[in-house]
Amino acid sequence: MMTDDILNFVKEAASSQGFYAFYSNRKERVESLNRALKRSPVSSTTIAKIQRRISGLAHLSYEEIEFSIDILRERDRAPEDRVEYASTLSKASVSDMGHLLFFVDPRNNPPVTGPVKERIQSIDDYKEWQSLTRSVGEHGIQDFVMLEAALLFEREENNRSSNLSERLIRAVYTDISEIKTLRNAVASLSKSEKRLLSNLRFTHPYVKTAIMSNHSRPVVIDGSNVVFSMTDHADLKRIDDLFLRMALCRIALFPYRIVFDANIRYTIGGFQQESLNRLLSLPQVETYSPADDRLIFLAREGGSAVITYDRFLDHAAEDITIIRPEEIDESLRL
Repeated sequence: MMTDDILNFVKEAASSQGFYAFYSNRKERVESLNRALKRSPVSSTTIAKIQRRISGLAHLSYEEIEFSIDILRERDRAPEDRVEYASTLSKASVSDMGHLLFFVDPRNNPPVTGPVKERIQSIDDYKEWQSLTRSVGEHGIQDFVMLEAALLFEREENNRSSNLSERLIRAVYTDISEIKTLRNAVASLSKSEKRLLSNLRFTHPYVKTAIMSNHSRPVVIDGSNVVFSMTDHADLKRIDDLFLRMALCRIALFPYRIVFDANIRYTIGGFQQESLNRLLSLPQVETYSPADDRLIFLAREGGSAVITYDRFLDHAAEDITIIRPEEIDESLRL
């Protein structure tokens, strides 16, 4: 489930404009509901909120839901056993009880909502979902509340106006799928139509370059190498600086992928940890060890240039085009 379509759904949601504002609101609501569920007895107001959020429990009485919550609170049983027992007694579905367990203990139990809900038809399905989500952090999702937000988030592009200008000025450089769509749309315009669009105020100069440039070259960014930039101090701002530099190039360095060494989570800390989590949640960003092997593989697979200070001298990589960040300017030819 977390692989393939569900994982892609989650990654695309987490990389979309507006997701982090949505996640912040969801986190506040989930934590508020969780605090209310810790009280004993659970108030009728809280039960009503649960029934609004999990429609499949609407037919249950206050007593039935309160009893189910008591069962789900038990820590001496495995989560799937609690869900199965509560589901059997209440005649509610496994998916609904699984989602109720999420609200009861969101720190340790995954949500069962959005596109996942219809997949959970049995306790075995739920056990599989529990197992798969244990590695959710590897995909840049911070916790189960963020996972729930991603499963519920409706990507803005589905609601955007079809007006091309409006979409262009709202596009963000982290949303690669939207940039691809807009790049193709702009490519089909006449020169005069395209000239009018070039005066728009874009969210980031790289967005303008990626969409408006006539020629492009895919790139793979050696993330860990760039953030260290041959020093002992890692700074994510160097990634931001790199995209500003990439915006100068007449050739769109697009699409891009970023590969970090797997230990990046332990080398970036402090106030930049949140920025790193956001970055790692993007579908075009990944961690790998050793990163060099992955960078070279992606470069060969997609004909991409690699942006790095490394020369891969320990690899037979003479066929790989390597670009140092300082070499990226309007005169760059690829």
